Amino acid sequence: MNINDLYSLFTVPPQMITHPRNVTTIQNQRVQISCTAQGIPRPTITWKKKREDGQRLNERVTSTNTRDRVNSTITIPRVQTRDAGVYICTATNKATTRPIEQEITLLVQGN
Repeated sequence: MNINDLYSLFTVPPQMITHPRNVTTIQNQRVQISCTAQGIPRPTITWKKKREDGQRLNERVTSTNTRDRVNSTITIPRVQTRDAGVYICTATNKATTRPIEQEITLLVQGN
């Protein structure tokens, strides 16, 4: 039995890897907000900004993957005060009974 066979036999719900819960930056600077989760199979991460409509943030998101881990990053090239707020990273996989979430607060200071 090889490692790929073992991965197909087991499932492990996602777990978040610790990242800063607050990110502070200056207006017009480039900022990145990251979230990492691991599990078997590798989790899928989605982002949304905490607000009334809960709109998903697909633009500006990049991900890097290993067999059991995903790191997802939102990049804002020129952050504005309207970008400030709470961003929610959600990780799921087929072993998930309920999504795992992490909130990251972006604080933007004026020039």
